Parts: sequence; structure tokens; C-alpha cells
Amino acid sequence: MIYDNNTYGLEEMKEQMLLLKKKLEQQKIVNGKMLQTAMKKKLYGLNRKVRVIFIVGIFVALWAPAYFTFIGFTPLFCAATTLMLLFSAFKTFQYHRKLWKLKLSESNLLELAQELALLRTRYKNWYKFAWGMIIPWLVWMGYEATKIFGEELLWYIGGSAIGLIIGGLIGTRLNNNIIRRTDELLEQIKDYRNQI
Repeated sequence: MIYDNNTYGLEEMKEQMLLLKKKLEQQKIVNGKMLQTAMKKKLYGLNRKVRVIFIVGIFVALWAPAYFTFIGFTPLFCAATTLMLLFSAFKTFQYHRKLWKLKLSESNLLELAQELALLRTRYKNWYKFAWGMIIPWLVWMGYEATKIFGEELLWYIGGSAIGLIIGGLIGTRLNNNIIRRTDELLEQIKDYRNQI
């Protein structure tokens, strides 16, 4: 009789363990799906934001030289401005091209993590390229402006400084936002891989 009670107790414990394992597996699946959904949303948001930046970059590459030509800057300066802006837009496209093509799944999670890490590194290093282009361009713009504006030069410099500060803040914010999103996605991929 004692033996039957112990056997019955063991059988009941085994059933409870099996039930608990099933619940844990279901919870793992649900958590995995929730993480994957969150990653998809962040990746979609990142890609959407960058597409908008790319389109705005192309628009500015076409608009700015026309504006500079209208106010009297030399065609060479306008051409250099166009090249600089198109180069920046092209680099943005190049950085994100593979990321746009990747679909989020377990099979390419490692590839996605590698692309995100590379993207993060590129955005962190972008300032080196950007300042290398912007500083000579600003000096050239100042030189050209002194020949064009005369007495109104002070107003032009003031307006340009305000535009530079606003543009710099927006650009820095966008850059930091993309770096932050890639960090979040990399962290979520790490969590997801730990659950598998």
C-alpha cells in the first residue's frame, strides 16, 4: 500500500513536470515571438527613417545648388555642393542597402546582427567624413559670400550660422538616434538568441 502511494505520487509529479515544461515552452515561444515582433518594428522604423533621410538628401542636393546659383555663387561652388550632398546621400544608401534587403528570421539573425554592428560603426565614424567635407565647404562658402554680399555679409553670416547650428543639431540627433536604435536591436537579438 505504501508502495502504491509513492508510485502514485511520483506519477503525479511527473505529470506536473510535463505540464510545467509545456507551459515553459509555450512561454518561450510567446516571448520569442514578442521579441521578434519588437525587432521587426524597430528595424522597420529604422529603415523608414533612413529612406526619408535619403529622399530629403536627394531633394536638398537638387535644391541647394539652384538656390546658391540664384543668389550669385559660382557654378563651381554649386557643383561641389551638389557632389558633396549626393555623396552623403549615396553613402546613406550604401550603408543601409543590405539592411533593407534582409528579412528578419532565425536563419539570418547572425547576418542581421553583423549588418547592424557594421552600420553602427559606420555611423559612429561618419563625423570624420562629414567634418572633412563641411569645413572646407564652409570656408569656400565664406570666401564666395564676401565677394557677393558686401555690406549685407553680416546678415548672411548670421543666417548661415543659424542654419548651420540647426542643421548640425538635426544631423547629430538623427545620427545618435540611428546608433541608439542599432544598439537596441543588437541587444534584442542577443536576448532572442539567449532564449533559443
